[in-house]
Amino acid sequence: MYSESEVTDMFTTIVVGVDGLPGGRDALALAQCLADLASGDLVAVHVHPYEPFPFRGLRTDVEALAHEEAQALLERQLAEAGVQARAIATAETSPGRGLHRIADGLEADLIIIGSPHRGPLGRVVAGDTARAVIQGATRPVLVARQGAATPFAGQTIGVGYDGSPESRAALAWAGRFALAVGATVHVVCAAERPQGFSPSISYGINWVALAPERREYAETLVAEAVAELGNGATGEAVVGVAREELVRVSEHVDLLVLGSRGYGPVRRALLGGSADRIVHAAACPVIVVPRGDHEDHAAEHPAAIEVTAG
Repeated sequence: MYSESEVTDMFTTIVVGVDGLPGGRDALALAQCLADLASGDLVAVHVHPYEPFPFRGLRTDVEALAHEEAQALLERQLAEAGVQARAIATAETSPGRGLHRIADGLEADLIIIGSPHRGPLGRVVAGDTARAVIQGATRPVLVARQGAATPFAGQTIGVGYDGSPESRAALAWAGRFALAVGATVHVVCAAERPQGFSPSISYGINWVALAPERREYAETLVAEAVAELGNGATGEAVVGVAREELVRVSEHVDLLVLGSRGYGPVRRALLGGSADRIVHAAACPVIVVPRGDHEDHAAEHPAAIEVTAG
């Protein structure tokens, strides 16, 4: 399904956001783990605030001092973590914009960020920074799990799949990643009623009566996806709310892969409400794959477009 070069070159360059907080250290640990697994180069980035001043001389002095402090913080964090990486400190109006600019300039394959604070039972809690980095990203963004003793065990990759182009992108990315790190893929497809309808009879349509048909369709999607992935892939079709089922699955996998919301500019990620809630509640690292990746893969692998093009 994938060529050897596609798998080995999956993580040529990994950009990891470091902010001096526990979330940044979590991101560094996960980045080092993935770089070791896939032989990728790490680039650690610290984005410090850009604050314009009315006087040019003062602005220059303040910017130089801020940059020196940011570079020192970044190098200190790398030394404390025992991570070898290229260190880049940069000023920008927001961390999201700074990471996007650096990652785009380096043509990075992946951006890794930490969740900014701890939630119940150590779950990922995505704050404004995480949302800002994911929103509008042109490459996959991985949110690390808070305080994990083992950043990534690399055994099972979960992926949410519903047959949409965005979920196809996620499925294809998960398949490539699993091959790169020697993991297996577990596909999850939830058969849920359309939003805005009651669970019984509404607008003349009995959604309860249609539930078996919807489940059968979900089972068909899962079977096709598993067959295309091969390599020991597994899957399950469930009846329920997709975001709740994917959070449940996150308890049993090492990484959860999601497609971005299907609206907005092509080749950029949009974090929809469901994906946002999954990133908040997940018990494992979560990666959001941007729109457009499925088009690139489809061009190279037209035979796989129906299910796995990503």
